[in-house]
Amino acid sequence: MVPYRVPVAALFAAGALSACSPLMRGAVDTFRASVASPPELNVKRDDVMARPRYQLRLDSPFGAAVMVLGRVTGSEEYWVTSSRQVFVIEHGLIRRSAGFPENLEGTRFIAESGQSPDPFVAGLHRIGTDTYSTREVDWMPGYRYGVRIRSRFQRVGIEEHEILGERRSLLHIDEHLRGEGTGFEATNRYWVDPQDGFVFISEQSLFPGLSVRLTQLRPRREASR
Repeated sequence: MVPYRVPVAALFAAGALSACSPLMRGAVDTFRASVASPPELNVKRDDVMARPRYQLRLDSPFGAAVMVLGRVTGSEEYWVTSSRQVFVIEHGLIRRSAGFPENLEGTRFIAESGQSPDPFVAGLHRIGTDTYSTREVDWMPGYRYGVRIRSRFQRVGIEEHEILGERRSLLHIDEHLRGEGTGFEATNRYWVDPQDGFVFISEQSLFPGLSVRLTQLRPRREASR
């Protein structure tokens, strides 16, 4: 039995983001309406630095937005857009979401023989090619709980990326995903600091049909791992 978890929205804003609220319905309608013509988002370094909040850029099929860090609980970071879409990110991986037409309700890594229980905790910079892991995810709507995802990590190499005018040499890691009994297959991509594994850029598939790209603009850096 999948353990009950308080919805992300309720944790974040004491019910203000609940799926049945007018605010949440409006946010979802806004995202749906923007599918045909996603707006351009021009983020400037001066604008980012002028705001005393940690920020990242979200690019998705629905458009682009800047997310700000709203709260931190342990190692979980709650990032939110102005229209109240929420990601719970832990060690660079999106673990839960709220405010989208479909959502990732939960993520749980499973320690199987010869596999890393959660390679994101130690840092992706430490993994070798052909590192394997298994996790279970919960997708809504449809009560698709406990979907088992098997993944294989692959080190691609060092690549140069520019974020707000600053060039960084980042280690590119691919994660090849396959969902058991679902037909779901995807490749997540991560560009991490080769020294401590901090994820600066990522492309992540949350569930079938939705992939997002995250870019850290004003990152909250953890201690080196």
